[in-house]
Amino acid sequence: MKAITHLRLWVTALLLAGGTSACAQSPVSQGWGIGVDASRAMGGHAVVQLEHAQSSELLWQVAAGRYVGTEIGMTPLWKGLKGEVISGSVMSLGTLVFPQQDHKLGASWFLGMDVSRESYRIQRSTEDTQLLSGATSGVALQTREEARLLAGAQWSVGSHLAVRAHVGMGAVRERLSSRFVGEEVSSLPMARPGGVALIWRW
Repeated sequence: MKAITHLRLWVTALLLAGGTSACAQSPVSQGWGIGVDASRAMGGHAVVQLEHAQSSELLWQVAAGRYVGTEIGMTPLWKGLKGEVISGSVMSLGTLVFPQQDHKLGASWFLGMDVSRESYRIQRSTEDTQLLSGATSGVALQTREEARLLAGAQWSVGSHLAVRAHVGMGAVRERLSSRFVGEEVSSLPMARPGGVALIWRW
Protein backbone atom coordinates (compact mmCIF):
# COMPACT_ATOMS: atom_id res chain seq x y z
CA MET A 1 0.00 0.00 0.00
CA LYS A 2 1.41 3.39 -1.00
CA ALA A 3 2.37 6.14 1.45
CA ILE A 4 -0.49 8.42 0.31
CA THR A 5 -3.04 5.68 1.06
CA HIS A 6 -1.55 5.24 4.54
CA LEU A 7 -1.81 8.98 5.12
CA ARG A 8 -5.46 9.11 4.04
CA LEU A 9 -6.34 6.30 6.43
CA TRP A 10 -4.59 8.09 9.32
CA VAL A 11 -6.34 11.38 8.56
CA THR A 12 -9.77 9.76 8.40
CA ALA A 13 -9.28 7.79 11.61
CA LEU A 14 -7.97 10.74 13.60
CA LEU A 15 -10.71 13.11 12.43
CA LEU A 16 -13.42 10.60 13.27
CA ALA A 17 -11.91 10.02 16.69
CA GLY A 18 -11.34 13.67 17.47
CA GLY A 19 -14.58 15.18 16.27
CA THR A 20 -15.12 17.99 13.82
CA SER A 21 -15.18 21.17 15.91
CA ALA A 22 -11.92 23.14 16.05
CA CYS A 23 -11.16 25.41 19.00
CA ALA A 24 -8.29 27.33 20.55
CA GLN A 25 -6.31 25.54 23.23
CA SER A 26 -3.58 26.00 25.78
CA PRO A 27 -0.17 25.51 24.15
CA VAL A 28 0.28 21.88 25.20
CA SER A 29 -1.13 19.62 27.88
CA GLN A 30 1.30 17.55 29.87
CA GLY A 31 1.22 14.00 28.57
CA TRP A 32 1.89 12.00 25.44
CA GLY A 33 1.03 12.18 21.76
CA ILE A 34 1.40 10.01 18.66
CA GLY A 35 0.84 10.88 15.04
CA VAL A 36 2.11 11.34 11.48
CA ASP A 37 3.57 14.13 9.34
CA ALA A 38 2.29 14.54 5.77
CA SER A 39 5.66 15.74 4.44
CA ARG A 40 7.28 12.49 5.59
CA ALA A 41 4.61 10.46 3.78
CA MET A 42 5.06 12.53 0.61
CA GLY A 43 8.78 11.85 0.86
CA GLY A 44 8.11 8.11 0.81
CA HIS A 45 8.52 7.28 4.50
CA ALA A 46 6.00 5.54 6.75
CA VAL A 47 6.88 7.29 10.03
CA VAL A 48 5.43 7.21 13.55
CA GLN A 49 5.97 10.37 15.58
CA LEU A 50 5.93 10.12 19.39
CA GLU A 51 6.01 13.16 21.65
CA HIS A 52 5.97 14.04 25.34
CA ALA A 53 5.00 17.40 26.86
CA GLN A 54 7.40 18.07 29.71
CA SER A 55 5.45 21.20 30.71
CA SER A 56 2.72 23.46 29.32
CA GLU A 57 5.32 25.16 27.13
CA LEU A 58 7.95 22.52 26.29
CA LEU A 59 7.48 19.43 24.15
CA TRP A 60 9.93 16.72 23.00
CA GLN A 61 9.50 14.65 19.83
CA VAL A 62 11.05 11.52 18.38
CA ALA A 63 10.14 9.96 15.04
CA ALA A 64 11.25 6.83 13.21
CA GLY A 65 10.14 4.91 10.14
CA ARG A 66 11.10 3.16 6.95
CA TYR A 67 11.00 3.99 3.27
CA VAL A 68 7.92 2.59 1.52
CA GLY A 69 8.07 4.50 -1.77
CA THR A 70 6.25 7.39 -3.39
CA GLU A 71 3.75 7.79 -6.16
CA ILE A 72 5.38 8.28 -9.58
CA GLY A 73 6.59 11.84 -10.00
CA MET A 74 6.03 12.80 -6.35
CA THR A 75 9.59 12.64 -5.01
CA PRO A 76 10.15 15.98 -3.19
CA LEU A 77 12.45 18.54 -4.79
CA TRP A 78 14.62 18.72 -1.65
CA LYS A 79 15.74 15.11 -2.08
CA GLY A 80 18.61 14.36 -4.46
CA LEU A 81 18.51 10.57 -4.54
CA LYS A 82 21.17 9.20 -6.90
CA GLY A 83 19.39 6.02 -7.97
CA GLU A 84 16.44 3.73 -7.33
CA VAL A 85 15.80 3.17 -3.63
CA ILE A 86 16.05 -0.46 -2.48
CA SER A 87 15.40 0.26 1.19
CA GLY A 88 15.66 3.15 3.59
CA SER A 89 14.93 4.53 7.03
CA VAL A 90 14.66 7.82 8.89
CA MET A 91 15.12 8.90 12.52
CA SER A 92 14.41 12.33 13.98
CA LEU A 93 14.62 14.11 17.35
CA GLY A 94 13.27 17.57 18.12
CA THR A 95 11.80 19.99 20.62
CA LEU A 96 9.08 22.66 20.43
CA VAL A 97 8.59 25.67 22.69
CA PHE A 98 5.15 27.31 23.07
CA PRO A 99 5.65 30.77 24.67
CA GLN A 100 2.77 32.10 26.74
CA GLN A 101 0.67 34.15 24.37
CA ASP A 102 -2.75 35.31 23.25
CA HIS A 103 -4.26 32.97 20.68
CA LYS A 104 -4.27 34.39 17.16
CA LEU A 105 -6.30 32.78 14.38
CA GLY A 106 -7.35 30.18 16.95
CA ALA A 107 -3.82 28.78 17.13
CA SER A 108 -0.98 28.30 19.58
CA TRP A 109 2.28 29.43 17.98
CA PHE A 110 5.62 27.74 18.56
CA LEU A 111 9.34 27.77 17.80
CA GLY A 112 11.56 24.72 17.75
CA MET A 113 14.40 22.73 16.29
CA ASP A 114 14.99 19.18 15.09
CA VAL A 115 17.72 16.94 13.74
CA SER A 116 17.16 13.96 11.47
CA ARG A 117 19.06 11.30 9.57
CA GLU A 118 17.81 9.51 6.46
CA SER A 119 19.64 6.45 5.14
CA TYR A 120 19.06 4.75 1.77
CA ARG A 121 20.39 1.70 -0.05
CA ILE A 122 20.15 2.68 -3.71
CA GLN A 123 20.64 0.91 -7.02
CA ARG A 124 22.69 3.10 -9.32
CA SER A 125 22.19 3.12 -13.06
CA THR A 126 24.39 1.00 -15.35
CA GLU A 127 26.07 4.13 -16.71
CA ASP A 128 26.99 5.32 -13.21
CA THR A 129 28.28 1.88 -12.21
CA GLN A 130 30.66 1.81 -15.19
CA LEU A 131 32.10 5.16 -14.12
CA LEU A 132 32.78 4.04 -10.56
CA SER A 133 36.36 2.79 -10.50
CA GLY A 134 36.67 -0.51 -8.69
CA ALA A 135 32.95 -0.81 -8.01
CA THR A 136 31.77 -4.41 -7.82
CA SER A 137 28.06 -3.60 -7.87
CA GLY A 138 25.70 -0.73 -8.48
CA VAL A 139 24.44 -0.67 -4.88
CA ALA A 140 25.45 2.36 -2.79
CA LEU A 141 24.56 3.88 0.56
CA GLN A 142 23.27 7.45 0.53
CA THR A 143 22.71 9.37 3.77
CA ARG A 144 21.13 12.73 4.45
CA GLU A 145 21.47 14.58 7.76
CA GLU A 146 19.54 17.73 8.63
CA ALA A 147 19.49 20.27 11.46
CA ARG A 148 16.56 22.70 11.23
CA LEU A 149 15.00 25.66 13.03
CA LEU A 150 11.19 25.59 13.04
CA ALA A 151 8.28 28.01 13.39
CA GLY A 152 4.64 27.06 13.24
CA ALA A 153 1.14 26.90 14.68
CA GLN A 154 -1.05 24.31 16.36
CA TRP A 155 -4.85 23.95 16.42
CA SER A 156 -7.00 21.53 18.40
CA VAL A 157 -9.80 19.42 16.95
CA GLY A 158 -11.98 18.07 19.73
CA SER A 159 -10.33 17.22 23.04
CA HIS A 160 -7.51 14.95 21.86
CA LEU A 161 -6.54 15.73 18.27
CA ALA A 162 -3.98 18.40 17.40
CA VAL A 163 -3.20 19.69 13.91
CA ARG A 164 0.25 21.24 13.64
CA ALA A 165 1.84 23.06 10.69
CA HIS A 166 5.40 24.37 10.50
CA VAL A 167 8.03 25.81 8.20
CA GLY A 168 11.69 24.99 8.62
CA MET A 169 15.13 25.94 7.40
CA GLY A 170 18.59 24.69 8.23
CA ALA A 171 21.77 22.90 7.27
CA VAL A 172 22.07 19.65 5.31
CA ARG A 173 24.89 17.17 4.88
CA GLU A 174 24.55 14.49 2.19
CA ARG A 175 26.96 11.62 1.58
CA LEU A 176 27.22 8.85 -1.02
CA SER A 177 29.36 5.76 -0.32
CA SER A 178 30.54 5.36 -3.92
CA ARG A 179 30.69 8.08 -6.54
CA PHE A 180 32.89 9.04 -9.46
CA VAL A 181 35.34 11.94 -9.36
CA GLY A 182 33.64 15.33 -9.27
CA GLU A 183 30.14 13.96 -8.67
CA GLU A 184 27.97 16.00 -6.29
CA VAL A 185 25.26 14.35 -4.22
CA SER A 186 23.27 17.58 -4.54
CA SER A 187 24.45 20.85 -6.06
CA LEU A 188 22.08 22.82 -3.80
CA PRO A 189 21.13 20.77 -0.71
CA MET A 190 17.87 21.94 0.83
CA ALA A 191 16.39 21.10 4.22
CA ARG A 192 12.84 19.79 4.44
CA PRO A 193 10.88 23.07 4.11
CA GLY A 194 7.93 22.24 6.37
CA GLY A 195 5.25 19.81 7.37
CA VAL A 196 1.68 19.27 8.54
CA ALA A 197 1.26 16.80 11.40
CA LEU A 198 -1.80 15.12 12.91
CA ILE A 199 -1.27 14.21 16.55
CA TRP A 200 -3.48 12.17 18.89
CA ARG A 201 -2.80 13.37 22.47
CA TRP A 202 -3.68 11.98 25.88
